[in-house]
Amino acid sequence: MVLRLRFGAGQIVSLLGLAFLLIAAAEAVHAALSLEGELISECGAEMQSSYVQYNAIILQVSGAAALGFLMNYQSDYVKKVAAKFNSGDLKRLFLGMVVSGGSVYSRGGKHCIRFYGKDYVMHQVFNGLAYELYRSSPSTIWITSRGSYMTQLYCKDAVLDINELSPEMNARKGGIPTIEYILEGNRSIRQESLRVIMSVAGWVTPSLKRTAYGYSIVTRIGLGSSNPYPLNEEYKILTESLSLKFNSYSDSRYPDTGYLMSYDADTCSAFLMIGGFVEGSQVKKGRHAGREKNAILKASLIMGRYRFETPGFAEDALKTAVCNSNFELSAILGRIMLG
Repeated sequence: MVLRLRFGAGQIVSLLGLAFLLIAAAEAVHAALSLEGELISECGAEMQSSYVQYNAIILQVSGAAALGFLMNYQSDYVKKVAAKFNSGDLKRLFLGMVVSGGSVYSRGGKHCIRFYGKDYVMHQVFNGLAYELYRSSPSTIWITSRGSYMTQLYCKDAVLDINELSPEMNARKGGIPTIEYILEGNRSIRQESLRVIMSVAGWVTPSLKRTAYGYSIVTRIGLGSSNPYPLNEEYKILTESLSLKFNSYSDSRYPDTGYLMSYDADTCSAFLMIGGFVEGSQVKKGRHAGREKNAILKASLIMGRYRFETPGFAEDALKTAVCNSNFELSAILGRIMLG
């Protein structure tokens, strides 16, 4: 009996990717241990090393290229948006990620985009979009001194596009980035752009409020902490174009900057209805660290309907709701006082 094996293109890519991943992992570990300072200096003039281990650079780049190739095909989010939007709209998503979490460097023949953040899921999205748009695979490393990941994309076309869409992107020179290109898109891509921007620089924070009937959970979502004022105003225009009610706030410690925040339950629900944060995006600090942002948003909105006898009951109910344990949640709700 003869067995005939048939593989689709996607399966072949996945099999190749798995093989490359083993090689890439070993190379990336070697490069990350020996090259952190040198690799960073390649993307900026402020840090220069007297000796650059080019063999390590080759290992890091080749390994990261294979890993980036694999991650592109494993990113469900990138697959979905690539099937839904054209390249012009995908550039709107890419612009949103760079403006909200990245920087651009172009000097001396080097063209580089850096993307920062502690959420590895968003680095996967960045890598996937970069490959989809430019067929270029960035490299992602962990920067111990920053306590976050950094992804570097060496691609002249990508840098030229960002510089055209946001001419003052280079904040080191005092420039202020813009998302005007996103604002020019239709409602569908504006919604998706907001989801991406919120996943990179946005946050969700439930808090407790004392009422005449006990304690209630209030949901807060926000965007940024020290956005340049003109950019913050553009973010507000973006949210208003989607009928989301955010207010602008400022921190006296950071002049000429601001951030957006909303306590409005309808706005929080509406944001969730358009998809909320990108799937898998997590909170990285505080008591909900490690939990998905969407899970916290959903749980706090549901628990916001109830009144609790004590702050402890409220915290326990919220924690259980985030973990989605229906049995334990029912037991906790049986002990609360409803408003």
